[in-house]
Amino acid sequence: MRPLLLILCTLASTHLLADEISAKAARITKVTVYADRAEVVRTLTTDLKPGEHTLLFEDLPGETDLSSVRANGSGALTLLDIRTDKIQTAEITDEQIRKLSDELKSGKVRLQELVQRRARNSSRRASLDKVLGRLTATVEGAAQPDLDPGKWSAYLSYHLEALATLDREILELKVAEGTAKDDIGRMERELGRMNGGRSRSRNVTRVNVEVSRPGSVEVELSYVVIGPGWSPRYDLRADTSDGKLTVNYQALVSQRTGEDWKGVDLRLSTAQPGVGGREPQLTLWAVGKAQPVEDFKQGNRRKLAVADEQAQSVWFARDGAETGKLQRGSESFSVMAVAGRAEVRMARPTAAVKAGATAALFTIQRKCDIPSDPRQIKVDIGEATFDATFRHSCSPRLSPAVYLKTTTVNTSEFPFLAGPASVFLDGSYVAASSMDTVPAGQEFTTFLGSDQAVKVERKALALRDEHGGLFGGAVLRSVHDHLFKITNGRRQEIDLSINDQLPISAHEDIKVVLQEPAYEKDTDGLKIDDQKFIEWRLRIPAGEKREIPFRFAVERPEGTLVISR
Repeated sequence: MRPLLLILCTLASTHLLADEISAKAARITKVTVYADRAEVVRTLTTDLKPGEHTLLFEDLPGETDLSSVRANGSGALTLLDIRTDKIQTAEITDEQIRKLSDELKSGKVRLQELVQRRARNSSRRASLDKVLGRLTATVEGAAQPDLDPGKWSAYLSYHLEALATLDREILELKVAEGTAKDDIGRMERELGRMNGGRSRSRNVTRVNVEVSRPGSVEVELSYVVIGPGWSPRYDLRADTSDGKLTVNYQALVSQRTGEDWKGVDLRLSTAQPGVGGREPQLTLWAVGKAQPVEDFKQGNRRKLAVADEQAQSVWFARDGAETGKLQRGSESFSVMAVAGRAEVRMARPTAAVKAGATAALFTIQRKCDIPSDPRQIKVDIGEATFDATFRHSCSPRLSPAVYLKTTTVNTSEFPFLAGPASVFLDGSYVAASSMDTVPAGQEFTTFLGSDQAVKVERKALALRDEHGGLFGGAVLRSVHDHLFKITNGRRQEIDLSINDQLPISAHEDIKVVLQEPAYEKDTDGLKIDDQKFIEWRLRIPAGEKREIPFRFAVERPEGTLVISR
């Protein structure tokens, strides 16, 4: 026992006598950002003498996951152990809270302005419709409206253009409202966290090393801090003359860790460590027979209470197992280093990408500065240009606007994540839109906003009642006669989809008959689905005007009242 005690005492005295060296000179050199956290690497380069030393890394952020702290290094040194301590500190100042509160108030004012602007635009749109209705209404005894074709054509052109502009502005304001609400929610959560306790915790890590010979050594301390994140956004530039779509891929990065990331090597990962690295496991789900109430009267209260307690434990264990496996810290980060070997560069590359089995890792090819600030910093990931096919589409029954969309294949190896997008058509900004999640190699469709050069007007020609029909007896047929008036103001031929619908009969005595166009089965130019949605697919040459008739009849026995809903 005495030799063992002597060894333990010697080891203890060696640790006590270890030289403690401040690592304040360490700087943040590498950061890997995920959706809701980041892995940060601090690098210390220093000269050490032979012997044992304790490197003191102070002021790690309070949101650091202590189980994630790791150390690595190069030089004539051996890592002995790592120790972390959590220290309570009043590092949130009133000035920080005031600044964030002011930003939150400004954000709410901005949101209210957007809501009011959208309401005004909606009111203006309704007013335009009312003006057109008054001009076309026929009132007995009143003067008939001026039917000069030139004046009517000019007014209708103005009417359609004004409606299209308002529709576009309303959509853009709606997208801006969503962004403003997200910013307000983020600031409210941050302010709540700051006000939740003026004393936040910071973390101190001591790295014990043994140096075998004098010289320069480099030590890297890595840790995961909860809170930072990044989200994608895009600039979509469509060139209809060349048939190309250019996607500029960007990242919005933000962090409030309390330490600025200056001149760091930045990587962005699509992995989701917060989801967990392992699927939840099913556990025993048991049901049992309930005891009759009479057993209580026979003195079996204790037996039933125990049975009920056991049954509850089965349910709680089942729920706890499912939740616990999702939150185990040691397993949550097992997917953080997922990456493949192939490096792909897109046109005018900004980032290198490594595609792994479950995630992709973007390495930004320049040093980045990400301050500790609620504002988001835009970082370019890359840009790619694809061959694209363009198609115009409209639903003139609902809106006079004709929209342009493009279909292409993501031939790069960059996976696109869902996010907002700004759309530029033939060099001009046209709309705010969004991108869906698109894996590499997958076809995707992008909506490019309304096209003022293409017009489709749905004109109601007549609504007349006729007698006779397929039922026999006294049958009344109401014929709805419409005409689509198409104008292609572009300098090239376009593909156009017109969408409309037939009403669906909800009663056996009522029948809806499509009279024009003639339809037997789906073709490339005409399709009707089970819900009676109709799609015309047309090729319209440059500068051409065309008219497409659309007529259907609603037949029912005379005296039957038909309602539409």
